[in-house]
Amino acid sequence: MSRLLFATAFLLGAAAIALMGMTFIRADLLGLAVTAVIGGVYTIGFVELLRFRQATATLSHALAGLPATAPKAGPDFLAQWLARLHPSLQNAVRLRIEGERVGLPAPVITPYLVGLLVMLGLLGTFLGMVETLQGAVSALEGTTELQAIRAGLAAPIKGLGLAFGTSVAGVAASAMLGLTATVSRRDRMAVTRQLDGRIATVFREFSLVYNRQQAFKALQAQANALPEVAQRLHAVASAMERMGDNLGERLLANQERFQRTVSSSYSDLATSVGRSLRESVAESGRQAIASGQLLGESIRPLLETLMADIGNQARATQQQLAASVEQQLAGVTDSLVESFDKSSSGWLEGQRLVDGERLELWTRSFETAAERSRLQHQALSDSLQQTAREIAENSRTGASSMLGEMSGLLQSSEALVQTRVEAEAAWLQGHGARMEALTATLRAELQALRDAEARRGQAAVDRLADLESTVAAQLTTLTKALEAPMTRLVQSAAEAPRAAAEVIAHLRREISSSIERDNSLLAERQRLTVELTALSASLQETTSGQRDALQSLVAASAATLQDVGSRFAAQVDSGVATLSGLAESLAGNTGRIADDFAAGTIELSSLGEAFTLAVNLFDDSNTRLVESLGRIEQSLDKSTRRSDEQLAYYVAQAREIIDQSMLSQKEIFAELRLLSHRGRNTPRTADPVTEEAG
Repeated sequence: MSRLLFATAFLLGAAAIALMGMTFIRADLLGLAVTAVIGGVYTIGFVELLRFRQATATLSHALAGLPATAPKAGPDFLAQWLARLHPSLQNAVRLRIEGERVGLPAPVITPYLVGLLVMLGLLGTFLGMVETLQGAVSALEGTTELQAIRAGLAAPIKGLGLAFGTSVAGVAASAMLGLTATVSRRDRMAVTRQLDGRIATVFREFSLVYNRQQAFKALQAQANALPEVAQRLHAVASAMERMGDNLGERLLANQERFQRTVSSSYSDLATSVGRSLRESVAESGRQAIASGQLLGESIRPLLETLMADIGNQARATQQQLAASVEQQLAGVTDSLVESFDKSSSGWLEGQRLVDGERLELWTRSFETAAERSRLQHQALSDSLQQTAREIAENSRTGASSMLGEMSGLLQSSEALVQTRVEAEAAWLQGHGARMEALTATLRAELQALRDAEARRGQAAVDRLADLESTVAAQLTTLTKALEAPMTRLVQSAAEAPRAAAEVIAHLRREISSSIERDNSLLAERQRLTVELTALSASLQETTSGQRDALQSLVAASAATLQDVGSRFAAQVDSGVATLSGLAESLAGNTGRIADDFAAGTIELSSLGEAFTLAVNLFDDSNTRLVESLGRIEQSLDKSTRRSDEQLAYYVAQAREIIDQSMLSQKEIFAELRLLSHRGRNTPRTADPVTEEAG
């Protein structure tokens, strides 16, 4: 629909221009030139609107190719989509998608061309009017016959077709170009609304508001996850603390179990050794009674076997003790073999004593070794307990420091999130305020622009209507004015004698009144000259330069007035002489009035020209006089300002002198008062001295 309306409007405007141009092809070259200019301007506007519509069509096709729902667009989706648009729309559409409320580009030259077409139509109208008036003047001045004048006036009046033809072409082209521009802007606004709808759905993820919302949601998720992280860290710290406690308890239990195992092992070893010794001593005593000599030989292997068993049992813990016991047993065995022959009873008693001492020594040695081992195990247990306590303490300290750091991290994260939220809220609020202010400003500017455009359009329409009404009124007035003089001319041809007499009387009255006005003006100018002379004489004392300027201006004014007066008097005399001759010729030759009417008309026109020249000269002289008086007034103002400045300077100097004199007088009066006061005080101080001397 819009395409059809656009094409129809363009064709109508082009048809109007072509029709007006065809009427001027062989009739008027000036009208054809103006129509051609109008057509060129109209074509330029149409080309710009055509490009504007092509850009709008690219945007419309690109929007139509988008899906109805928001797809999962990649980072290059927007760039690829913008590449399908017209280059003049890419930047504006990108900014609009990103959230900036910018408008799409509008036609630049077309609004100006709409007004220019109207002005070109008016220009053709004025040119046609000028040509018509020039033709009418030429027809009136070229001949004196009525039929010839009518024929001469018919041709210029036909030239009004130039005026109205160019006006019709300009107004029609302007209206159609404005209509096409309006249709194009309406299509652009519709596509812009479609773009705004797609921005809220398809291009939502490319807007700044959406990105800010996503960042805000991410910050909220991070803030919500921080308490869970803190809880997990607390759980990890608690688990580490429980693990340290369990480890310490296990170490203590293992140490105690180890100590109990070692103590029971050493107790069993001592019991078995004591039992073996007692059994071996009893067996050796019984065998010694039965067989004396064989006892020593038989006890050695037994003792060696017994000591080997004891050494094998105690070698793991006390190798040195086993070696010393073997040496002692070997010595005891040698002593037993040597002393066995002396006395079996003494040997048995001595053997019992030695075995008792040896058993006591072994018992003390085993107890000492057990005590030493217990002390070592106790020290090891203490060190393990201390290590466990240190590990637990370090774990508690590390967990506490970790909890402190995590608490600080949580607090800083919460503070950061709060600060970020506040900053985002402040930024959103400030951005909203700025956007509201910008929206209000744009609305105000757009409203002002609409009002200004409406006023300019209304003013253009009013001016066009006024111009058309003025042109129509002027044409009507011109027609009526031409008809009235022609009618009067025909009537005056019948009433030539009486009209001539009335004209002469009227001219005489006008000449007398003009002479009286000139005399009054001359008297006024003489009075002004006298006043100016007096003023120049009064100003002569202030500055010599001003006096020379005033004298030159007065002389120039007097010369100008004399020249104008002489010219005016000469022209008046010539006019009176001409009118007198005309009156005499009319009085003496009344029968030849009709034949000489043309010559009288020419003389009247020359007289009118003479009067016009006189009036122009009078106006020029008045203008020069006013300019001279203006320059005199300016010079008087300057001199007055300088006099005021000098007077102000003199007054300031006088005030300063008066102030200084008053200050000096005050000082003198003060000194006089001081002297008088001192004089009054001096006699009072001298009286007591005089009395004492008396």
